[in-house]
Amino acid sequence: MRTGDQASTTTTGAGAPHRLPVGTLALLSAAVAAAVSTEVMPVGLLPQLADAFAVPEDRIGWWMSAYALVVALGAVPVTALVAHRSPRGVLVALLLVYAAANGLVVVAGTTGGYPLALTARLLGGLAHAGLFSVAVATAVAVSPPGRSGRAVALVNTGITLALALGVPLGSAAGTAWGWRWTFAATTGALLLLAAAAAVLVPARAPGTGPGLPGPRTGEHPRRGGSGVLAALRGRRLLLVALTTAVLTLGHYSAYTYVTPLLLRAGVGEGSVSLALLGYGLASFAGLLLAGATADRHPLAALRAVVAVVAACLFALALGSGHAAATVAAVVVWGAAFGALPSLLQTAALRATDVPGAAPAVVNSMFNVGIAAGAWVGGRVLLGGGPVPLALTGAALAVTALVVASRLGSAPAR
Repeated sequence: MRTGDQASTTTTGAGAPHRLPVGTLALLSAAVAAAVSTEVMPVGLLPQLADAFAVPEDRIGWWMSAYALVVALGAVPVTALVAHRSPRGVLVALLLVYAAANGLVVVAGTTGGYPLALTARLLGGLAHAGLFSVAVATAVAVSPPGRSGRAVALVNTGITLALALGVPLGSAAGTAWGWRWTFAATTGALLLLAAAAAVLVPARAPGTGPGLPGPRTGEHPRRGGSGVLAALRGRRLLLVALTTAVLTLGHYSAYTYVTPLLLRAGVGEGSVSLALLGYGLASFAGLLLAGATADRHPLAALRAVVAVVAACLFALALGSGHAAATVAAVVVWGAAFGALPSLLQTAALRATDVPGAAPAVVNSMFNVGIAAGAWVGGRVLLGGGPVPLALTGAALAVTALVVASRLGSAPAR
């Protein structure tokens, strides 16, 4: 049976393009950036939102947890539901749902209050659950053979752009003009992206049927929801899912509370933002690394990057009290984690012949890590402080490395 490894070396039919479709990939990257910005936007506007809806700040925090929970539970079912439909139509519909969700938050600030706003966030999470699957699968399908890893890395620049630029800009705009303008501007951007997707995204990829795009090969991968659900029985895909869940749990256990880690090391309050900026900029370097290695050595690169994450977290624990060493560890940590989404998605794509299933599984497990990591990290921080917190994250990263080491020997089915 064909695996993703074979797909990367398959030749296309006559007239197939040999260059990456930059316009389509840029649009998919922008859609991903809008999705991630929507997910984490409340972080930068938390005090304003709490005042506007007359609730404690932790109730606004529920917007993040509820959103992540919907994505974690809905990624695979939503992908299965849309697997037989045109990727163009699905992407346009999901972007419109996103726009409606953000618009409802604006409306809830005037009428409807907190319950309507929370419902809108759940609606946004439902759109997020399907968007990553469509974006990644489409990127693979429209790209030349042997360059799918680079295409996925280009799409994932949207994640880095959202975290490094989108969230700070949204926070600054909310501070200057009010939080409603931030959500309204995002709504407008999502509507423009939906219009662009209707033009730039193909109804189907070359050599595929009308549904969610698959690799261009002479074979016919399973289509529809049954194929997506059946792919979950593949041992290699399950190992990628477990690696993703354990690694992101360890990462977000520590990263959610990185500010206490920096302060404990002696980094001044005014310098914390600079350290986090270094983390964000370094993630771009990690993304470039993923693009350069994902097609040729995806599993080796994945293991190396997971090992670097574990080493950085150990360094944060051992370097507590040394500001320069701690900042250096945070920056290297950012570079390593910046490479992980692309490498994990490439590993998942090579683990199954149902491309829509791969990003759905990675997306779901990432959000399991986001939702559970904040909770686990909070308990450890309250019980033991920053050093046990970093050690916990490191131990989970080492566990993920052990799981990832089994990927090379595990059959796809």
